[in-house]
Amino acid sequence: MEKIHTDKPASLKTFNISDTDSGISYESTEDETEVNTPTYSPSLMDPIENVMKPENLLEKFVEAGGRRYLNDNTVKCFLPADQEEVKRAHDRNCVDKTIWGGNYSAPVSENLSLGASVLDVGCGAGAWIMNMASDYSASVFVGIDVVPVFPEDHPPNSIFLKCNIMDGLPFPDNTFDFVRQGFVVISINWQAWKEKVVKELIRITKPGGYIEIMDVYREPINPGIISRKIDTSILEHLRKAGINPTSGTDVIEKFNEFKDKVIVAPIEERTYCFGKKAGGIGEATLKCVVEAYRGMKIILTHIMGITEEECEQMLIDFEKECNEVMPCKTRYRAIIQKR
Repeated sequence: MEKIHTDKPASLKTFNISDTDSGISYESTEDETEVNTPTYSPSLMDPIENVMKPENLLEKFVEAGGRRYLNDNTVKCFLPADQEEVKRAHDRNCVDKTIWGGNYSAPVSENLSLGASVLDVGCGAGAWIMNMASDYSASVFVGIDVVPVFPEDHPPNSIFLKCNIMDGLPFPDNTFDFVRQGFVVISINWQAWKEKVVKELIRITKPGGYIEIMDVYREPINPGIISRKIDTSILEHLRKAGINPTSGTDVIEKFNEFKDKVIVAPIEERTYCFGKKAGGIGEATLKCVVEAYRGMKIILTHIMGITEEECEQMLIDFEKECNEVMPCKTRYRAIIQKR
C-alpha cells in the first residue's frame, strides 16, 4: 500500500479550555505553527516525578492517578504497567493481527513450522508471544521487556525475561532465527535506538535470519479538531524527548548503513481507521486508542495544561468525534534479513 502523505500537524501554543453549553471548547487561542523543535531529552515521565514522594524515589514503579507506571528514564514508558494495560495490549494485538492479516510479514512461516528460535524485543504483556507460541508449537519464543507484566500461564515453548534493551541484549551472537520488535521505536530515544539497538538486533540474529520492526506513524490522517489537538501535543512532547514519531523511512535508512551485513526489503504499510464508520475493526481500534489515552491521562493533563476532569471530557468528546469523522493512522513493518 502506498503511504498516504499528510501535512505535519502544527504545534499548539496554547490549549484553551473554556466552559460552553457542550462542555469544552477545543479552539486554539493562538496561531498554530509548524513543529521544528530541537531534540533534547526531558523525561516523558516528568509528571510522574511531580507526584513522587521522597520515600519512593528509588522505586522502579510508582502509583499515580490510580495507575502504576515505570520510573526509569532510560526507557520512555508513558503507558501504565498494570493489569488494565495488559488487557488493552492483548486487545491491540488482536487489532494488529486483523489489520495486517497475520502476526508477521517476514517470510518465516516454514522455519516457524519446522522449529525456529524467536525473540520479541519489548514484548510488553506478551500478547504476540502467546499467540505465536500457540500457533507454532515446534518453535521457541522468548519475550523481553523492561516492564515485567508477563503472563503467569503461557505455552511451554515460551519464556519471558526482564531486560532493558538499553543495557544490551543478554544473548550470544547469532542466536535467533527471527527477531521482532513492535512499538519500541516510538518509546525510546531515537539516537539511542540508532546507536545501540540496531547493532544489537543484527548481532543476535542468525545469518539468513530475519528482523522485523513494526511501529506507527504518529501523524493523524483526516483528523477531527480534538484528534489533532491530542496528536499535536503528543508529537511535540515526543520530539522534545528525542523520540522519532515518523520513523518508518528512517528505520530503513539506518539498517541500510549496514548493507554489508543485512538486506533491507521495501517497507510495508497498512492504513487503519477508527470509529463506527470503519466497521467492527474500527470500533475495536477506537476502544484501544481511547483506553491508551486514559492510561496516559496523567501525561496528557501535564502537556496540555488541563485538569483530569477536562481530560476525561475531552476523551468522551474525542470518541464521539472519531465516530463521526473516522480519522486514520498508518502502521509500518520493516523487514531486514541478515546476510
